[in-house]
Amino acid sequence: MASSQRLRRAALPAVGLTAALALTACSGGQTTPAATDGFEGVQLTVWNNIDFEPYQGLQKKYFETCAADLGITVDVQTQSGDYTTRLLQAAGAKSLPDVALLSTDTQLPQLASQGVLADLGQYDVSTDGLADSAADLGRYDGTLYGLPVQVEDYAIFYNKAAFAAAGVAETAPKTFDELVALAGAVTTPAQKGIALPGIGGDGSTSSYFLPFLLSAGGDPADPTGSGAVEAVDLYKNLVANGSLSSEFVNWGWKSIDQWTSGAAAMTVSGPWNLVDTSIPFEWGTFPFPTAEAGESPKVNLLGYAYGVAANADANKEAAAAALVKCRASEENQIETATQGGYIPALQSAQKAFVEKVPAAAPFVDAVDGAYNSAQLGTEWNKLQQQYVDAIQGATVGGQTAQAALEQASGK
Repeated sequence: MASSQRLRRAALPAVGLTAALALTACSGGQTTPAATDGFEGVQLTVWNNIDFEPYQGLQKKYFETCAADLGITVDVQTQSGDYTTRLLQAAGAKSLPDVALLSTDTQLPQLASQGVLADLGQYDVSTDGLADSAADLGRYDGTLYGLPVQVEDYAIFYNKAAFAAAGVAETAPKTFDELVALAGAVTTPAQKGIALPGIGGDGSTSSYFLPFLLSAGGDPADPTGSGAVEAVDLYKNLVANGSLSSEFVNWGWKSIDQWTSGAAAMTVSGPWNLVDTSIPFEWGTFPFPTAEAGESPKVNLLGYAYGVAANADANKEAAAAALVKCRASEENQIETATQGGYIPALQSAQKAFVEKVPAAAPFVDAVDGAYNSAQLGTEWNKLQQQYVDAIQGATVGGQTAQAALEQASGK
């Protein structure tokens, strides 16, 4: 699944945890009930599955600080292995944790459709301060079942030294044609212009291809539309001019290694690289280009939201909702972003993140109006493979983009 990308990459070097936040960290973004609301003595369990530091330690700190403020006892657990299966098994056994971190593209809709998550709207959990695209990640059939606290989208990363060596200005390409020309200009015998994944099966290729399709005005549900054709043609042109290796069809999430090793001048990746101190050179970011000049780029948006298990104990359910509200504070979101490499869900936190990490601007700018592939449901699983097959057919199979897409989709 697409959201597993975060778990596939190697843990980033920890940059050190800051001092524990004061109890006022529950302010900003959400208004938290005081302990006098009657939560004294309530015991809650929280699950998440992001097991690298500093993320894991930060989440434990946030929940324990909020719990102390609310008079709640909390057990924060990090689950390993197949987290989706574990959640579904717990739901079937009516033993879901009181609070769980959920991927918004798969886990949240799966659980919400089973009726095992609480409607957070009844507890005044608000999406105020979130772009509609981010707020919608926490909804299923119009009901808020999860409060998004962080989102992921993608941007182009480039090696500043490679651009300088080629005598190329660090100017973002505005169109697909400009990207092909730029990639060709920074290609050398020892370095390709760009590295992209092209393998099937792990979700990497479709995740990084989708922003190009969307930025061509395409509809992901229409695999033979003009937007899909222009996006596949972009890959074909990159291979044709020698700036994208034909070996890309064997690369998955680790295609980033081509860039970090200096074998490629550009790549597409996610926000975790914004805080990766192991990258051995100076770098910058570009937004995605569009098929035609004057258009605005568009990306696919993934997210993580905290959901609350539906509980026959109304006070316990309310306490869990209050805990989620506190965890979602602006301060917590900024710290998770700057140390863990996520884009905050709150727009105010996004602004603060860009001030601290200017390279985050293309990621933040694209959030408003971003596309949520969860709306395609299980159909996206089939479409992903069709796009992979078409990309491979057009780039190394010698087909036109249109023919490759038609063959892959069976049309």
